[in-house]
Amino acid sequence: MIDWFRGEIEFLHDPIPAGRVLSIEASGEITWECVKSIDCRSSHETSLKIKSTGGNGEGRATALMIDGNLCKFLQGHNVFGSRDLNTLLLLSFRKVYELHAEHLHGCSSPLLTEAKIKKGDYKVKMLDINELYDVGNDASVEAWLHAAGMRARSRHGRSTRDKGTVYLGKNSRRWAIKFYNKAREMIAKGKTHALPDYLKNIGLEKFIQGKLRAELRIFSKELEKHGITHGYHLTPDLINQLFNDYLGKIDMTTQATLHDEQLFKMPRHLMGTYQLWRQGADLRQLLSEATYFRHRKALLEYGVDISAMHLEPEHNNVVPLMRIIEAVPVAIPAWAYERGLIAA
Repeated sequence: MIDWFRGEIEFLHDPIPAGRVLSIEASGEITWECVKSIDCRSSHETSLKIKSTGGNGEGRATALMIDGNLCKFLQGHNVFGSRDLNTLLLLSFRKVYELHAEHLHGCSSPLLTEAKIKKGDYKVKMLDINELYDVGNDASVEAWLHAAGMRARSRHGRSTRDKGTVYLGKNSRRWAIKFYNKAREMIAKGKTHALPDYLKNIGLEKFIQGKLRAELRIFSKELEKHGITHGYHLTPDLINQLFNDYLGKIDMTTQATLHDEQLFKMPRHLMGTYQLWRQGADLRQLLSEATYFRHRKALLEYGVDISAMHLEPEHNNVVPLMRIIEAVPVAIPAWAYERGLIAA
């Protein structure tokens, strides 16, 4: 999924008042902010910031800078979304122009600008590419993040962890990757993270449970190194390749202990017995007779019979971090298209 985008579109227009940036909410509400505040933003805002750039010598700006989370601006959420950058930018420009044509009047026809966007004829300055991975449950996501925060490395050095998010290259001006628990982000305090009311209780909260989010941010200098300057360079296949190539730069040879979902349905006094059974232990030898029969009866209610040896003893629920990332990313569910939750 393409998340955050920063770039410029050729669009001749009377400039937005000098020294200001127009911040446009998805609802159409606008605020004016100093240019210096462009970098003071959450990576999960629902607004786009637009700024006039360039000049034709006659008092008009020649380009429009767009900076923000395209998916969230269009969809109201960024649980999942498209990797078709041309379409995302086209829809965003169209929405911005429809809402605030009075701020963007001038000489260029918006239809001509839309034609340029469809062809990928716009500059790309920065891009976020995301993937979701199913780790099974919330505890396993947190276990993965804990292990990655302790041991994962890249050419930037060791990873760092801040407020639950694991960063590699956090302060790099070229590229960085971060990992976080998307479900916990959605319930964090602050409106920039929460779902809007109209998207609550329709399936997004349930879908995101147990999902690990990996996010690559790649800046203009690094994009230029790959010969990427414009949208027409960024095909969906190349976007996939970029993401996988940079993920491969991370050393994730350490391991994380993942947790069985069934375990969390049990009372605490049964958890240890269940875990031993999964590992192939002979519980008749480990438990007193009274405890053995009491636990056997209780565990039968969960479909577990400890009198029968586990057919495939799980001696190791400790898996390499990379095994999770090498798994197939989570696909967008069919109901997301049926309910109009994908910008297209």
